Amino acid sequence: MLRTVIVVAILALAQGAQAYRVLGLFPHPGQSHFHFFQPILKGLAEAGHEVTVVSHFPEKNPPPNYHDMPLEGMTSLSDSVSFELFEYRPGFGHFMEFFMLYTWGKEACANALNSTAIRTVLESKVQYDLILVEQFNSDCMLGIAHQLNAPYIGLSSCPLMPWHYDRVGNPTLPAYVPALFMGYTERMDFSQRLANWITVQSFKALYSWFNDAAANKLLRERFGEGVIPDVRELQQRTAMMFVNQHYSLSGAKPLSPAVLEIGGIHIRDFKPLDADLQQLLDTADHGVIYISWGSMIRAETLPAEKRDAILKALGRFKQRVIWKWENETLPNQPSNVHIRKWLPQREILCHPKVRVFMSHGGLLGSSEAAYCGVPVVATPMYGDQYNNAAALANRGMGVVLAYEDITVDSVYDSLRKVLEPEAMESAKQVSFSYRNRPISPLASAVWWCEHVAATGGLPLAQSYSSELPWYSYHQFDVYIVTITFLVLYHSCWIWLFKRVCCRGVSGFSDPKLKTN
Repeated sequence: MLRTVIVVAILALAQGAQAYRVLGLFPHPGQSHFHFFQPILKGLAEAGHEVTVVSHFPEKNPPPNYHDMPLEGMTSLSDSVSFELFEYRPGFGHFMEFFMLYTWGKEACANALNSTAIRTVLESKVQYDLILVEQFNSDCMLGIAHQLNAPYIGLSSCPLMPWHYDRVGNPTLPAYVPALFMGYTERMDFSQRLANWITVQSFKALYSWFNDAAANKLLRERFGEGVIPDVRELQQRTAMMFVNQHYSLSGAKPLSPAVLEIGGIHIRDFKPLDADLQQLLDTADHGVIYISWGSMIRAETLPAEKRDAILKALGRFKQRVIWKWENETLPNQPSNVHIRKWLPQREILCHPKVRVFMSHGGLLGSSEAAYCGVPVVATPMYGDQYNNAAALANRGMGVVLAYEDITVDSVYDSLRKVLEPEAMESAKQVSFSYRNRPISPLASAVWWCEHVAATGGLPLAQSYSSELPWYSYHQFDVYIVTITFLVLYHSCWIWLFKRVCCRGVSGFSDPKLKTN
């Protein structure tokens, strides 16, 4: 509570006389994504700015200055994924995931562009000072920002994707910065670096060929030919990127001034637990194992074989188990396992009795585990979960348990490892760095939003690298000229040596030694 009061006080002191008009554009129907965006929007409203939000998730109790324009026509992705989707995953599955994202992005873009909310925004003729827009699987909302003639900040609810780097002049370094979907850490061997490089370059090309082409087509259909510039051009006008990551968990990365790490911004406003859950946690003499596979995956769709393997392993432990389980009953449920359809995750994870978090490796849950200092058994399923799980393991506070490897013994061994004191100590070290920052993520995000609005797009932070052709950016032209010069230089010396020295040696003869 005290921290929240301090943050609000800082925001109030930092606020100048100017109140800005801010528009948020969030066409993707993923609620877990919006959990990252909403604190920024509310923080701006609490700081006195007028905030209008176009999304699928209108606020039930909006603060003053916060106005929703709900999107309709798409179903929320919450509790929409069955484990059947992961039973058979062929090689190069991350490329299949890319095209799944492409399809989602195209559908969300078409839905938003033709929505009443976007039409109302465009017809209102309001001059916005700043636009916040999700940059995930489509950039078609940048066309709206162009129509409104306002600077925009991109928000990414996951670590930077390969197609995000160039737009903010951030270096792409696949030698030690793992691409999304790969499940690597910065410590990659040669084969992993090769695969990482191929993935980075391939995804950048695929995004341009498919996602950008789809966005351009939909914008032309909505506004006509020649009205909206190519989205590739609009991407380069991105003033900043706010990214849901922090070095203490995801590792150190070179970031341009236009990239702001605000991982954990959603971790605030802790609420009291209900009496039954509070007692369940408080009376766990040997601690608690908490299990949740996020808001999208339905745990009750687990195949019986894997479900029973997990339950048999859990039954071997003295710890009490609390499992987010969407069904009323759990077959073969051991006496130490308790189920609930919904659970307040961050409040549970920060309870002192919680010892382990069994998770799918989602970034919100991984961030909360890092914040609360709880070791994790991560079973990644898709997207950035592979990288999040690898990051937890690399920091010594997690174990990666592949979905296809779930057996009684593998679950038991994984839980036993993270119950060791070493894992808990590593988790506490990560928690200390994750919590202790010179300024809170929320205060930092609000300050930079105000700064971008005040400067009309933060032009002094824009990198010239976005204007360079690819061969100049990677210095291929410099390498070619340098190598050509060195080859010619050494070739001339070799030719001269042969011409002067070798010829004299081969042509040397003593007349006295001549014989008839």
